[in-house]
Amino acid sequence: MADGIPEAQRSEHSESITLEPIDWADNRQRLLAALPHDGLVILFSGAPIAKSADEDYPYAPNRNFLYVTGLDRPNQVVVLSRCGGAVPSEVAFIEPVDPHAETWTGKMMTVDEARRVSGIEDVRTTPHWRGYVNRLLSSGRWPTVYLDLERRAWGEPASEAVRFAHELVDKHPGQAMANVYPVLAEQRRIKSAAEISRVRGAVAHTRRGFEAILRHVQPGSFEYELNGHFTGTLLRSGVNIAYNSIVATGVNATVMHYVTLRDPVGAGDAVLVDAAAEFGYYKSDITRTFPASGRFTAEQAALYDVVWEASQEATAAIKPGVPHAELNRITRRVLARGMKALGHLRDDAELDQYYFYNVSHYLGLDTHDVGEYRELEPGMVLTIEPGLYLKHRAVGIRIEDDIAVTASGADVLSADIPNDRRGMEDWLAACQATRR
Repeated sequence: MADGIPEAQRSEHSESITLEPIDWADNRQRLLAALPHDGLVILFSGAPIAKSADEDYPYAPNRNFLYVTGLDRPNQVVVLSRCGGAVPSEVAFIEPVDPHAETWTGKMMTVDEARRVSGIEDVRTTPHWRGYVNRLLSSGRWPTVYLDLERRAWGEPASEAVRFAHELVDKHPGQAMANVYPVLAEQRRIKSAAEISRVRGAVAHTRRGFEAILRHVQPGSFEYELNGHFTGTLLRSGVNIAYNSIVATGVNATVMHYVTLRDPVGAGDAVLVDAAAEFGYYKSDITRTFPASGRFTAEQAALYDVVWEASQEATAAIKPGVPHAELNRITRRVLARGMKALGHLRDDAELDQYYFYNVSHYLGLDTHDVGEYRELEPGMVLTIEPGLYLKHRAVGIRIEDDIAVTASGADVLSADIPNDRRGMEDWLAACQATRR
């Protein structure tokens, strides 16, 4: 990795999609400025988790650590400090280069590389980080130690930060600690222009993956085959998959997180694909639904148009100051109106049978990005993803787009991926015409 850009995402196939550099130093400065009290911020990159006796799960850096450093290797630590009017200090700790380990697992990050990527001048090796923190805390000058104590579920394994918090209580009893996660989550709600550019790049790669699916879909093809075309297209461009893809045909499309991917596509099926690329660690999140045989049936077309109308009205409502919850209220109103017109509902409350989630979530370093949902602000990136799911009719329709909130409204980052019914059918036909 160099200048904050993972080598895996520098590809001869990606020349038209630019990976904008992010100012990691600015992220650190804003984090320290937002702390309620002086103190130390200690963040960990994380480590691979064992999968079996001789294999680990794929490693992914802790997103909050990445957000303030740009560093993406395991077993790294950063210590930031703020004290009165003094200039904030920052020290990064990386694993020492081990030629023997490099023989087995590849090149390790050097001190010079860590400096260049992160902008942190003081880079040391990890055997020394606990001693460094101990010396700082022994001085009595640091009233609070801030750790990222995010915990999504009560029973999940303790993170490195949580384990260190217990260690700190033992080694420095009486030292005040605080959770810096809410501060980072608040900061990450608003994206810089460079961050939005990376999401836009992820969307562009996602379009290429969808085109590969559309070229090859036909009755009798399998869900896993279509997923293979999507995944292969992204990997050939040196781009990662944002999340486990959903490729669902017929009734499978009514399962929100369907990942089995084993069934054949039926001649009359609508195929729902929820799949996306990750570009420079920033994710897209796109869903499209298309007819396996080239044209939607009358019933599918009618449902599709209702979902599309909901997506358009919710997107049109996006502007600063609008409560995030209002987007779902608009979606439910449009979907209920359309389903009544089609004879599926008598009362709005019955919509819960066919639509049962919030239409929008934040998007960024995580697919469901962090931050409290309040009024919309410029710089937010979010999804709009209405859907209708009729299990008894074996049809699920979802349309999902990625949108940046601007000072005047909405910038639809996925505008180049057709989402209206006729546009979808025409795009499918154009892709099928290029099949060899």
